Amino acid sequence: MNIVNPRSFAVWGPVFAFTMMVNTLVVASEITSKAPASLSSFILRFINDHPDLIVAKAQLGSAKAILRASDQAVFNPQLEFEYEETDVTTKSIGIRQTIDWGDQQGSRKAVSKAELHKAEADYAIATQSLISDLLKHLAEKQTKSKLSNLSDETLKLMKEFKDISERRYLAGDLSQVELNLARLAYNQALMEQANMMSDMSAAREKLRALTGSMPDHIPALPELFFEPKLNHNLEVFIQKLPAIRSLLADTQVTKQQVLLRKSETAWNPTIGISAGSEGDESLVGLNLSIPLNIRNNYSAEVDAAQQVFIASEQRTHMAYRDTRANLIATTERYRNLLNAWNNWRDYSGDNVQQQLRLIKKLWRAGDLSASEYLLQLKQALETQATGVELRNQLWLVAFDWMSMTDSIDDWLGINIELLGNS
Repeated sequence: MNIVNPRSFAVWGPVFAFTMMVNTLVVASEITSKAPASLSSFILRFINDHPDLIVAKAQLGSAKAILRASDQAVFNPQLEFEYEETDVTTKSIGIRQTIDWGDQQGSRKAVSKAELHKAEADYAIATQSLISDLLKHLAEKQTKSKLSNLSDETLKLMKEFKDISERRYLAGDLSQVELNLARLAYNQALMEQANMMSDMSAAREKLRALTGSMPDHIPALPELFFEPKLNHNLEVFIQKLPAIRSLLADTQVTKQQVLLRKSETAWNPTIGISAGSEGDESLVGLNLSIPLNIRNNYSAEVDAAQQVFIASEQRTHMAYRDTRANLIATTERYRNLLNAWNNWRDYSGDNVQQQLRLIKKLWRAGDLSASEYLLQLKQALETQATGVELRNQLWLVAFDWMSMTDSIDDWLGINIELLGNS
């Protein structure tokens, strides 16, 4: 679908206005589950005073102030005094006012309105991105902590494996090769635990850098998510997304700047009136001056603004296509990972623990060789790690999807607009 006509903005004007109106009516999906209240409180606590959000608020406030300023008159009146003393004393006072014949005030106000819409969309983008980043850092921290615990469990099992192997070797029930295998497995577990501790420390410091301080209590992320469903009217929905609204507003800004450049080419007249005296005679004067835009008619500025407008249209056109493709791809990936995670939780989680208990029992009873025990043990532990990694992938793609569809605040129950006005 071509949402941009590179030759005309006639279609984009109504689209932009319609997008603003339906912004609160079109939703990405029916959010059937909400984030835990503890997680929402945690997120709200740390983003409210975050530097990135303060910057976004300041930029939004600046756009509002610029809109108020644009409603002011372009030209101020000029007060003139004249005094001349020769044989006759001449005195006069007058006032001059330049007329905004080209309606620069209206054009500037239209530009500022579009810039405010862009600032509002950019604020939503910044807030959604900040929330998504924080959630992803929480996911990484929780994942690394879980993998670290799994690494500790692995080390404990490998130490037990080594100790039993050494006792059996001394008793003559185990060969040197199998003993070496047990010791190598234990040393490998030691190295993996050291690497995992380093990864966990890095994840913790990343979270500390984002939040400014390491919180005393970090809420657990949920393991159940809703099925991702896109709005049936996908074309309208995409046009209301903050990223597209920002580009639509930017295109509107460039269109209005073309009109502003045209208004600046107007021959704005200046009218003046004065009163005074020359000797004993009273004087009343009327003055009219008109600039002659002959040597420079400012058409080059209009042409330059027109080209910027065309470029903005094309960027929006490409961004729409990219956003549509990314949204569909991310939705499909989210759905596939969600199905995979649900299947793993339902069928693999308990089975792994059962398998671990069974092979440990068989190993201690001497029904498994060292190599068979090690192979099955590693398979069970790797399956556990795979589940942890799968859950982390689901978290990351879910947060990306919710940020992309402008629904992460709805899931958390946070009102972004209220944050912007606070």
